Amino acid sequence: MSAFRDLYVVKDLRASRVNLMMNDFAAGLPSPLSFLGLADLLVRNLGLAPWSARVLPILHRVDISEGRSKPEMENKSGIFEPIETMEDLVGSVQVSLLLHLPGCENESTLRAQLQGRRIAGGLIQNDRIDVQEVTADGSAFRGMKRGFAMLRPEQAERRYITSGDTTPEQPGLAQLASLLFPAERPEGFGWIVPAAVGYRLLEDPLTVPARIRTRSKEIPHVFAEPVAGIAELVSVRNKRLTGLSNAALGALMWTWEARGDLVLGHPDYHPVFSDHSEELITHG
Repeated sequence: MSAFRDLYVVKDLRASRVNLMMNDFAAGLPSPLSFLGLADLLVRNLGLAPWSARVLPILHRVDISEGRSKPEMENKSGIFEPIETMEDLVGSVQVSLLLHLPGCENESTLRAQLQGRRIAGGLIQNDRIDVQEVTADGSAFRGMKRGFAMLRPEQAERRYITSGDTTPEQPGLAQLASLLFPAERPEGFGWIVPAAVGYRLLEDPLTVPARIRTRSKEIPHVFAEPVAGIAELVSVRNKRLTGLSNAALGALMWTWEARGDLVLGHPDYHPVFSDHSEELITHG
């Protein structure tokens, strides 16, 4: 991987009512895909190449909320209707982001774009957002408050993914659980957690019929099922991060990649045995 520029650190973002339900199989932390979705929104609003963003979230604090359990309502044409979708598990988070936005060369523009944005449905609360351009290597983690970067696992065998199917050939969630919670945890096992890592398409976006009331006229609406996998949490003080080279840091960051019927948040999760190679992200 060649050297890259346009890497920014966004420090200490605070957001409330963040959805902590990643997908049908993983919960308790904000999904890495939610940060990737925010990064892709930024590149589109900045007029950069869609799907080109990379992001690395650093979690400083996550608190589960125990507050209101009903959605806020408002009067719409004489009828009170909910103005928000209530999730089963929400919370407050404090997070920093490493953002690689190819072609973005202006900190102030990026700072303005982040105002009023959301993380997994939770509104960013900062009055002023701290954005700094940093060198694309391990030095990017210097000066950060204590926290844990959410990475794809270092060990290849932990990059197992499932959509919940269970067959002798594909043991699915049972295999995932055995990796997360083995009978014995050896020294140096690390801190691994279940995570939403992408989607399996149930339709071909090139032939799917047009649907009404979709978010975009250019991007087809395609039904998909969630894909679960494993993410690893690594301290920002760990030499695995502070000692990274330019290429190694880039390889750790989350970025969309589609192969066959899988659209995943990191290329390393794609099964090595897959014979699919056609890119499906071709719209917008």
